Amino acid sequence: MIGQRADLPSVAFSVRVYQSLLIAYPTRFQQEYGPRMVRVFQDCCLRAIRQGGTNGMVRLWAVTLLDLIQSVISEHRQKEVQMKKEMKPEDIRLAGLALMWGAAAFVLGNLAVVIGGARLWGISAILITLLSMPLVVVGLLAVRNRYGAKVGGFGRGTLLAGSILGPLAGFIGLCGLS
Repeated sequence: MIGQRADLPSVAFSVRVYQSLLIAYPTRFQQEYGPRMVRVFQDCCLRAIRQGGTNGMVRLWAVTLLDLIQSVISEHRQKEVQMKKEMKPEDIRLAGLALMWGAAAFVLGNLAVVIGGARLWGISAILITLLSMPLVVVGLLAVRNRYGAKVGGFGRGTLLAGSILGPLAGFIGLCGLS
């Protein structure tokens, strides 16, 4: 089916966009099925243009995006089930405890400022900057370290961004309270 019309700008653009959306899938899935999915999508684009023109392409994208969302969620759930079979319970427990205690310290630090105002600002600063943020960073980095190879580039990047931007946002918010 790939012929003269494969070089149409709308088809070429659609294929590039679709290819970039495949990053949402787990890495193993991308490696195994990505090239075939791109070829099938290109064929579908050509058929949609031939049979329905621009409206056909819009309908194809609507169906494709809905399917993409559903299948990405499904693939990540399957990957998660596989990771649970392979993980060490103590790794998850320690990362989870660090995240929970970090969140609790963050909430208490913010409540101290809300309830006590300026007189409890020092306690808030200690709870947030010295206790909460390090615990959250340790928890997120532990999760990233344990599952980094399995969650793919997007997952690793998200966990790393969370471990950097979370404390940064907390610190900026704390400075804004002073």
